[in-house]
Amino acid sequence: MGDVLFCSDDFWDACGDQLVAIDPSIEVVRLVGDEHVTPGDLDRVTIAIFSADLYPLRSSQFMGACVRCPNLTWFQGAFAGTDHPVFQSLIERGVQFNTGSGATAPAIAETVMMYLLALSRDLPAMLRDQASRRWNKRRVVELAGLKLGIIGFGAIGHEVATRATALGMDVIGLRRTPDPADPFETWDNDRFDELLGWADAIVVAAPLTDSTRGMFDADAFARMKPGAWFVNVGRGPIVDEPALIDALMSGHLGGAGLDVFDVEPLPVESPLWELPNVIVTAHCSGDSDASDVRATEIILENFRRRAAGEPLLNPVG
Repeated sequence: MGDVLFCSDDFWDACGDQLVAIDPSIEVVRLVGDEHVTPGDLDRVTIAIFSADLYPLRSSQFMGACVRCPNLTWFQGAFAGTDHPVFQSLIERGVQFNTGSGATAPAIAETVMMYLLALSRDLPAMLRDQASRRWNKRRVVELAGLKLGIIGFGAIGHEVATRATALGMDVIGLRRTPDPADPFETWDNDRFDELLGWADAIVVAAPLTDSTRGMFDADAFARMKPGAWFVNVGRGPIVDEPALIDALMSGHLGGAGLDVFDVEPLPVESPLWELPNVIVTAHCSGDSDASDVRATEIILENFRRRAAGEPLLNPVG
């Protein structure tokens, strides 16, 4: 008996012909709009594809259905992170889990460079001047020659490093196991404190794990250079948010670019909204048409590899 795929209606309309060409025996159960998927159909499902079109409006509905698929054996996502409890529940059940790691990395890296360029030129202040029609010349800081530390040196970290190096920055990546063959200098996690004191700017691109949760606390911020910039495109709980706010309000940190937060959406009462040296974006640093295309390419390649009995990209565990 062949596989029964659970996916969105939009994904099947766009890619169904390609999936059938790879596996002519494939059957499909589609999430059509907001319609309810019957228990009988969920019982039939053996594999599931979470495509980019499901996020964010139908994410909960799709994942809730996946949890109720008793015969699910493989889950392929369009995303990189797996820290959500629902994803963890599937992994703990023994479901083979593969991600779309790398699909959003170029877009996220460009957002990181936007933060760094904006902070180095105090773009928030320039925009305030513009809004008040105030002609106020400001000096800028050049990124060339500055030191950038990247926490989490996977696909996103490498894309950031490539762009930062092109602008003349000195880059060091922190990762659990440094790779001597890496074209960029890498340090292991034991040198975390050293990296904080070395860098003019820190970019967090790490996943949320037991070891990264809360790693940026008051002590970590105190070890950073006075006036350093802080960027987080990893996960919000990696950062002690009150400690970050204190470091920004005291002037110890020169500014921050933040795409992820401990609570999302960021509560309206958060001081981060109004701090003059902070750029807030709504967890959208990787959202682009090109990212969606890359995610679909990874999904289709893994579907092909699975049908051919070949090792899959981006396995978890």
